[in-house]
Amino acid sequence: MDSPDRPGATRRSLAARSIGFDLGDTVSPRRITDVATEIAIAALSLVVTIGLARFFVDLRWRADLVTIVVASHLLALVVRRAGFGMGISAVVSAAGMLVVGNIVLFPETSGSIVPTGETLDLLRSDLEAAWNAFELQQAPVEPLRGFVATAGLALWWAAVLADWAAFRLRSVPETITPATTIFVFTVLLGDGSHPVIHAALFVGAVGAVILSLRLSRQARHDVWVASGAAAGLASTMRAGVVAAGLALSVGVVAGPAMPDAGEQLLDPSEWDNGPETRRVTSPLVEVSASLLAQTERELFSVGVDDPIDRHYWRQMALTEFNGREWRRSSSFDDANGRVPSNIASTVNRTTVRQEITTTALGGIYLPAAYEISNVLTSGDVELEYEVETGALVVKRESEQRARAGFTYVIESQVPNYDPAALPTTATDGLGADFVAQHTQLPEECLDGQTTIDACWNPDITRAAEAITAGASTDYERVVALQNFFVDPNNFSYNIQVALDHDIDSMERFLFDVREGYCEQFASTFAAMARSIGIPTRVAVGFTWGEWDAARGAYVVRGEHAHAWPEVFFADVGWVVLDPTPGRAPAHNQSFARLAPAQLGENDAGNRALGDGPVPTTLPAPTPTGGTNAAPSVPDQSEPDPDDLLAEPAGAGTTAGDQDDGSGWSPLLRLVAAIGGVAAIVGAVPLVRIVSRRRRGMRVADDPVGRSELAWDDATAALRLIGIVPSPAETPMEFASRALQHHRAVGPVEELAAAVTTLRYAKLSDPTSVSHEAERAATAVAERCRAQVSDSKRWSDAIDPRTISLN
Repeated sequence: MDSPDRPGATRRSLAARSIGFDLGDTVSPRRITDVATEIAIAALSLVVTIGLARFFVDLRWRADLVTIVVASHLLALVVRRAGFGMGISAVVSAAGMLVVGNIVLFPETSGSIVPTGETLDLLRSDLEAAWNAFELQQAPVEPLRGFVATAGLALWWAAVLADWAAFRLRSVPETITPATTIFVFTVLLGDGSHPVIHAALFVGAVGAVILSLRLSRQARHDVWVASGAAAGLASTMRAGVVAAGLALSVGVVAGPAMPDAGEQLLDPSEWDNGPETRRVTSPLVEVSASLLAQTERELFSVGVDDPIDRHYWRQMALTEFNGREWRRSSSFDDANGRVPSNIASTVNRTTVRQEITTTALGGIYLPAAYEISNVLTSGDVELEYEVETGALVVKRESEQRARAGFTYVIESQVPNYDPAALPTTATDGLGADFVAQHTQLPEECLDGQTTIDACWNPDITRAAEAITAGASTDYERVVALQNFFVDPNNFSYNIQVALDHDIDSMERFLFDVREGYCEQFASTFAAMARSIGIPTRVAVGFTWGEWDAARGAYVVRGEHAHAWPEVFFADVGWVVLDPTPGRAPAHNQSFARLAPAQLGENDAGNRALGDGPVPTTLPAPTPTGGTNAAPSVPDQSEPDPDDLLAEPAGAGTTAGDQDDGSGWSPLLRLVAAIGGVAAIVGAVPLVRIVSRRRRGMRVADDPVGRSELAWDDATAALRLIGIVPSPAETPMEFASRALQHHRAVGPVEELAAAVTTLRYAKLSDPTSVSHEAERAATAVAERCRAQVSDSKRWSDAIDPRTISLN
């Protein structure tokens, strides 16, 4: 060993400093590169976690998943350094995942650290809700706990597998494959936002893993003199950093300039921290998920002074409709004490005090009777409020505390509307911008388009005009619309329909299926009211639930989730109507002209209708979806019930006639993603088979070439039992080493002798020796393959590293 005074030691010290470490006797290059690899793999997992932002409308899931990722890597590090085998490590990792997942995702049940039966029930319900939402909605979606739990499971095991591949297999492909698979899913199923940023981060993280594993391999296997080890590592690191820097620079600079790139990686204009805006894409998804799951789990309770104070517990309102979904981009202010009102001061109101306790509500939106006037207390959970939609939400910094459940006390000033006080026209005196925002609809379909393209079908407008033709005021028009939907001759309530709330689903619901639940009734009503110029939005929340006298509170469960339309009248404000059969608000009965109804209460049949005739016919649809001509309403006094609702325009055109892929359901996209991954994996054995067959054809008439092919086949089989040839070995040297192995290897010595003879001897008849080599190679291969499991053979077949070795 070099002494500190010798040149070798000096070179080692300088080289060590050049890569930022002190490679003294206590810290070896191997330890340094191992730490670098651990950091790089963890960074890759975090980058993939960041990429999940393309699935969700906000980042409230981020802290949970980052905690899970960090915990999984730390646990993998501990069990590996403790020297546990793969089996024990897997068991410990599984146990750790259950404990961490329980603490992070289910704080309401984490009094016992390990999952309980209650935890499993919650998980089952959350996964069902997430699956229903997945089938109904495209990204970005609400970060339901079921989605977060699924992502956490994938990230946990991706981290475990990456650690195993990096430090036990020392294999680059297996190390990056788990994270790459998740990244591919985010690309295929996410909303496609910020592609350059995510790609640059991912490429950089993958490059860091490859570089760190390369350094680790050099530290272990490369033949250097002791004094040159650190210098070699430093040289490799510098080259790798320079290459990665150039690649990222080119990607960042050139990427946005590519066609359709559409974004800058760094946009200083986005750095300004103005008022916080949260975009929420259609909470109707959560309503649908709760209804389809029909969960009886209590979500929250509402304590009131008198049981008569039963209301729709409203969470928020959706004001934007793009043809595919209702959504809202909201800006909030702190809510502490009195909050401003959006209802005219001339409207008479009733004060309702509510003490609301959440148990398993989920999301950021909090239920309350409309309209909130005073936030009295919320404990240590900070709240925010949006005046325009009357939405009360948990502040971002308090989401973790709120998830475990909390109590807040509020007062609401519930309006008592008088139909006689409403203006004849809902928009009298309203600003043009407000009217435009709340009557906005997608552009009408052009020739050749259908509602699959998220364009507006004018037949729906004509249907709304026909239904409201006999009304003289906007109030009478919206009541006529409501009564049309609740008429049992027209529609029925059914949660099993395969419909969403996009225009295409709306069209099928209105003209064909004639069954649905609140999502279809509320969204179709709102769109039809907008089409005749009446400002409308979709509210989301819950019906009042079941009264618990002992608690003095209404108990609200997932099955009480609901959505309904709200209509705006000038000088009054937003008023509630409900077109869903078997549902009606308990307040303002004279306004809606419906008896109160919810699940299990007056919902056996449709309610008694209000005054005025209920239309039973719709105008015949136009031949195509592109024309705007409005035909006259046909005279059909007593139509056949089956002909009440005619086939919509463009119904004869199937989705397949013009499918560009944008209409694929999430399930189809998931299947396509899985199929893509399977195709990538399956390509490896296919390439190997094709490559070997082509090589066999090339050497069919060459005895030496056939013997070399036989030798490669035999060495590939020997690799399966752990005998790997060295490039420096001759065939005879390798055969001698193979025979010393504890497993039987077959006639490898005869094979080596035949190959050596054909390589170096001039034979008059090399064919016989070639046949001998091929027979020996076949025997070696059969003997080796018989000693390994099917899973080992399959893993070898799909291992891309072995393509070049065969």
